[in-house]
Formats: sequence, C-alpha cells, structure tokens
Amino acid sequence: MHLISAVLLQFVAQRFLGVWGAAVAGALTGVLFRQGGAIRAGAFSAALAAVVLLLAAAERGVALTEFATTIGRNFSLPGWAVLVATLVLPALQAGGFAGLVSRVLRKERAAIR
Repeated sequence: MHLISAVLLQFVAQRFLGVWGAAVAGALTGVLFRQGGAIRAGAFSAALAAVVLLLAAAERGVALTEFATTIGRNFSLPGWAVLVATLVLPALQAGGFAGLVSRVLRKERAAIR
C-alpha cells in the first residue's frame, strides 16, 4: 500500500514541481518506508512516474526524441542518452533522499529507546 502511495506522490510531485518534486517526494517516501526499503521504493516510484509523464507528453504530440537530440548536441550526447538520463536522474535523487530520511528516522527512533 505504501508503494502505491509513493508512486502517486511521485507522479503528482514531478508533474507540478519537476525534478525538485522528485526530491520532495523522495523525502516523503523515506518517511513512509522508514522501516526499510526506502531507497528501492523511492527510485522505483520516481522512475515509474517519469516514464508515465514522458509517455503522456509523447501522446500530446511532443517530439521527445527531437528535443532530446537538440539537448544532446550541446553536450555531445546522443538523444537516447538524454532520455535515459531523464528517467534515471529523478530515480537516483528520490531514492537517495528516501534512504537518507528513513535512515535518520530509524536512528532517531533507536536513540529514543
């Protein structure tokens, strides 16, 4: 149940706040998964939300590959690498924040006992 909440949270956060939303939702995912599994849940939910949002943009007629190729030219990268980075970077960011928050919460809980 928490995983569904994390995916929905990531979707809404990335939709309205972009990459910063992935970070905020990753931190909140860390609160949800403070007992363990926060890194995997944060990374999975962010990647899934990014895929859904990219597919929704493609359905609206956005030329994702042309846009990615244009960005890639600035960094001497192929267009597919830019699209992969678009999916991987929010996942890494959200997973990292989720893991950090869950670890801090577990340590605080252990210190209180």
